[in-house]
Amino acid sequence: MSNENNLRESEKEKSEENPFAKGWKSFVNGIKGGFDDFQNSLKGQSMKNKELFEENTEKVNKFFKDMKQDWDNKIKKWNVEMEKKQIESKEQWETRKKKIQQDIQSWQEQTREDWREGVKQVRKGFLKAYWMTILLIIPIIVIIIVVLALVGGLLD
Repeated sequence: MSNENNLRESEKEKSEENPFAKGWKSFVNGIKGGFDDFQNSLKGQSMKNKELFEENTEKVNKFFKDMKQDWDNKIKKWNVEMEKKQIESKEQWETRKKKIQQDIQSWQEQTREDWREGVKQVRKGFLKAYWMTILLIIPIIVIIIVVLALVGGLLD
């Protein structure tokens, strides 16, 4: 019986392996076939593209020649524009430079004038403060002298 059971189990394993193995082989063959088809279609398209390119070589060469001429013309035009802008920029730069120099000079003059006026006001303020101090201190000194004279006279 054990031999029969072993045979039955091995038959079940073979039957279970067969669908998986078949599926796997089918999958691999499908991938290989798909890859081969893809490769063949790429080759075919490449050949068609090559033939079309060879047929249109004149058109392509003319296109690139025209593009080069257009590009050269644009570069010349841009160079002329840049030179014109550089000239304008130099003039504008000189104008701006002069304006900035004038602004700086006027600012310096205004600052000097403000400084002089400020110094004059400070001097006037100090003189006024000195006079106010003297005017306030003189009566206080007189009062102190009078008080000392009275106290000194009483002590004698």
